[in-house]
Amino acid sequence: MKLNKVFMAGLLLLSAASIAVPTMAGENGKNCEGRHHAAKWAEHDGFAGREFRHLGQLLALTDAQKEALEQRREAEESARTALHAKLADARVALATAVDAGANEAELNALADALGKLHAEQALAGAKAKKAFLSVLTEEQKQTLAEAKAKRVERKAERKESREVSNT
Repeated sequence: MKLNKVFMAGLLLLSAASIAVPTMAGENGKNCEGRHHAAKWAEHDGFAGREFRHLGQLLALTDAQKEALEQRREAEESARTALHAKLADARVALATAVDAGANEAELNALADALGKLHAEQALAGAKAKKAFLSVLTEEQKQTLAEAKAKRVERKAERKESREVSNT
């Protein structure tokens, strides 16, 4: 009797899941075409996105600061896009070489090229952060530092709780 109840409950849950999953994926189970994913981020232009809006509110950015940051982002957009394309090409070239059975020297050369592109990307990120910080006032920098400290603390707490629950 108890086994029948468990079986029926499982069957009911499985039926509900088989109906719910396609509807969550999009209309009539069709591809959602990014309406709920990447397209959601594309709705936001530049620094109007959720992440920056939150940061802008936290730091109480002025319109002049927002405009300066937007101009910098637009000015560097083509370079950022080109670097992303180079990184993608380098990853594909390395994967293709591995699949083709390339020798160690070729693999090392491709890996070095990929590493240099990653270094270039890290440098561009550091420069962007430096430019962002240069727009902020001292009070805003202090607020940002405090928010970062809180975020690091919450992350450590979550890590601790995961480690405790895993043991």
